[in-house]
Amino acid sequence: MDFSYLLSKKHKICKKIESLNVDFDIDRYWVSQDFENPSYCVFAGGDGSFNKIDYVDYCLYSVGAVSYINKVGEKIEESISYWDTDIILPYRYISNRLRLYMINMELKTALWNFKNKNIDYYLFDGSLYSLLIQTHTYGTIVENKNEENEKSIIDYYNEYSHEIKSRILENIHENRLIPTLALNKNDRERIIFEQLEYIVLLIEILKKYGKKIIGISKTSKMNLYFKESNIPDIAVFSKVNGTGYSKPLNLTDGRIKEINRNVYYTINHLKKFGYNVDEIYYQFLRLDSGAGVLNITSFSKLNNDFFSNLNEISIGGYPYILKKSHETVKIGDKDMELCAKLLGIYNKSDRNLIL
Repeated sequence: MDFSYLLSKKHKICKKIESLNVDFDIDRYWVSQDFENPSYCVFAGGDGSFNKIDYVDYCLYSVGAVSYINKVGEKIEESISYWDTDIILPYRYISNRLRLYMINMELKTALWNFKNKNIDYYLFDGSLYSLLIQTHTYGTIVENKNEENEKSIIDYYNEYSHEIKSRILENIHENRLIPTLALNKNDRERIIFEQLEYIVLLIEILKKYGKKIIGISKTSKMNLYFKESNIPDIAVFSKVNGTGYSKPLNLTDGRIKEINRNVYYTINHLKKFGYNVDEIYYQFLRLDSGAGVLNITSFSKLNNDFFSNLNEISIGGYPYILKKSHETVKIGDKDMELCAKLLGIYNKSDRNLIL
């Protein structure tokens, strides 16, 4: 790298950074709080992970999901974990399908906790809005508008959703978080059924436990509070000193459509499957003055009592059950290499063949 060239641009780059430091009316949205009034609450939370090795004619993968329970004032305890290693066929859209498999496993982990543990809230590592986005990203995989006489995914949903739901609930009752297999289907239909399982599972959770699930993310690219700026909201709220939270925005509010049509479309997409998202709240939170700001999403309004309880199970401004889940579930490249050796797979991967 030519560092002399970089130094020649130093002044210009620094001026650009300084231009970002504009004044925002943050006090209009921010509520300062010390979160010193916890009551009693039982939290569960989890995370998922996947990794893979690509071979010439198949892909070896591992997927996992883990969850923990933390009662306010008590020690953390493991709830349930589930792992799967196999090869994936058909050999198409591998990364997207494995990511979907992982999310399905995370949702089943949450559903298992609601059915088997007496919990008040379940924490997801990430945004609940991203769960809604996943309901329509199947279009890049399974839909081909040039194909004639093909059933749409909505038709498949209307025909098979009851059967898929029954299988999901049966497996969870047996403590198995396995995928609902599409037997005797062609390759395209198998991929459609993977997406159908996600939609059925998500709607089941939203219907019965939607008010009890909370999304917590360290990042966010959305810009809804300060729409006059191109800076993400989380960057603006990061300028706030001290602890507190922002007043929530309801993303189902019709005014959001004027700000971001993609948000409006995403939230309303589930109507095509007979479910209406009445409200989904989007806000920011800082639990520790020395920590970063978190993006919080929920299907019900959260109050200071909730945040005070969340603060009690957090370390460094972040819920410990999510940190613990992330550390436990991570599947590294060396883990995959060991999986291959234990299975007796010594073929060279795609990358090694190319090299």
